[in-house]
Amino acid sequence: MKNSTLYKRLYDSGLIKFIKYGLVGVLGLVVDMGVFYLLNKKLGVNYVVANITSSSLAIIHNFILNSYFTFKITDNKLKRFATFYLIALIGMAVSSGLLVVFIDGLKLDTMVSKLITVFIVAIGQFIFNKKLTFRKNKK
Repeated sequence: MKNSTLYKRLYDSGLIKFIKYGLVGVLGLVVDMGVFYLLNKKLGVNYVVANITSSSLAIIHNFILNSYFTFKITDNKLKRFATFYLIALIGMAVSSGLLVVFIDGLKLDTMVSKLITVFIVAIGQFIFNKKLTFRKNKK
């Protein structure tokens, strides 16, 4: 089997997109965690406000990279961004709720709690973004 055939099969199965989505997610995680750390730990901003701010910046970052690198779908940018952001807002609400549970309820460290919530939310967001945000338009 040729390498190009293997790549095509992996690409068609969605594995390559998932790996690329994961790479973009890791970069977004650096943005998210870095801004969250700066705001919460260094500047003393409330963890929920810090989470909303850091998540919003990571969302914009991830949308741009996923549009051009992961899914290579750049038409209807405004509509796609609105869908991406709506999915992200749902994820942000879930992660903020989980942060309250982990930090206030379970007394976990804020950074550990943030990291746990990012991974939980990322799985759901990939599924919804693949199916809704970055599906190809039928011609």
